[in-house]
Amino acid sequence: MVKANALGLSRMEIYLAVIKVLDSWDLITQKQIMRKAHLNVSAPKQYFDFLINLNLITEKTVGNKTVYSITEKGQKLCRYFKSKNDESIFGGTKISRID
Repeated sequence: MVKANALGLSRMEIYLAVIKVLDSWDLITQKQIMRKAHLNVSAPKQYFDFLINLNLITEKTVGNKTVYSITEKGQKLCRYFKSKNDESIFGGTKISRID
């Protein structure tokens, strides 16, 4: 796993990585999202809270787990930044594609 701060990733790059993972996966835990985004952030909850406050993702409790999913607004944000060659909002950042 890559330490986000060691790479000098901005908060925006971390937010975008979380949104990108949730655009491909639904109802997954915070730990799974961070693993799929190849991030290790010391205080990830603040990043999730920020995205929830913007109504880009939602948080739900399923059984004894807290899971996250992308909202329609978050999906629109992902679609807005897609380009013709299938590069997304991650082009030019230090974050690799998440498939």
